[in-house]
Amino acid sequence: MDYQNELSGKIALVTGGTKGAGRAIAERLLQAGATVIITARNTPDKENSKLHFIPSDLSKAEGTQKVVTEVLSS
Repeated sequence: MDYQNELSGKIALVTGGTKGAGRAIAERLLQAGATVIITARNTPDKENSKLHFIPSDLSKAEGTQKVVTEVLSS
C-alpha cells in the first residue's frame, strides 16, 4: 500500500520530535506527505530541513504560547 500522500495538505505537530520515538513519528508523517512541525527544549541532533523546528519548553506557559503563536502564523 502506498502511504506517500495520505496526509498531503495536513499539518502535524510532534512534541518531543527531535529524537527517539518522536523523531521517528515526525519522519513517518513526512513520508505520508504532511507538513511537520516539531518542538522540544533542545535542538535536533540531526537536522532535517523538511521539519520545521520550534525550540520550546512545553512545561511552561510561555513555551506553549510560543508554539501556538508560531503554528498559527505559518
